[in-house]
Amino acid sequence: MKEDIQLLIELQKSDSDAMRIRMKKKEVPERIARLDESYRSLQQKMDDFRGHLEDLRRLHREKEDRLKSGQDGLKKAKERLESVKNNKEYQAILKEIENLDRKNGDIESEIIGLFDEIDKENGELKLHEGEFKEQTDLYRADRHVLEEELKSLDESIAECQERNGRIRSALKDELLRKYEAIRNLHKGVAVVSVWKEICNGCHMNIPPQMYNELQKTTVLMSCPHCNRIIYWQNQEDNP
Repeated sequence: MKEDIQLLIELQKSDSDAMRIRMKKKEVPERIARLDESYRSLQQKMDDFRGHLEDLRRLHREKEDRLKSGQDGLKKAKERLESVKNNKEYQAILKEIENLDRKNGDIESEIIGLFDEIDKENGELKLHEGEFKEQTDLYRADRHVLEEELKSLDESIAECQERNGRIRSALKDELLRKYEAIRNLHKGVAVVSVWKEICNGCHMNIPPQMYNELQKTTVLMSCPHCNRIIYWQNQEDNP
């Protein structure tokens, strides 16, 4: 019976370890998801910045096209001026030339402003791309660590399962059924130590006579309050 108690203690430890590892494993995908979301947000900011810069470049090209069109119109208006036959038409073309010249000047000013803005944004883009590369390297390194942690936890769970299999095969079927029944009732904890007359499962006092017997006996005993399987743990072994 003493061997059975020791096997049950080992089985409980192994099951508790497996449960703790599974709880830890459950957190890892959540941490990976948060890391991925943070990186996606960073990518979106870079995409937005590049998109804004591309919008400026497109607007710059459109302004240059408009300027070229305006300059062509101005040239044609000046050519028409040379062939006019009356003063009214002459004055109208002069007015047209004046308006075209003013509009072209405005567009040229806008092009210069856009050129300066694009030049500034290009400089900032280089800085952002450098920072983004650093963040990307950190993200990949952090994700690799989490993936390796997940792999390690899976290996630990497999080890617990293999150890559990060996222990369970060494236990009597009746004892194993009792262990599982109690474990299902108490959130996975069926075997607990007793120290200073206190059950470490329900934290209730064990009767003194039972506590004394527990320290000497090799018979399987249960807590009178929570019905968990109990064993005595001396001061040196007690955590």
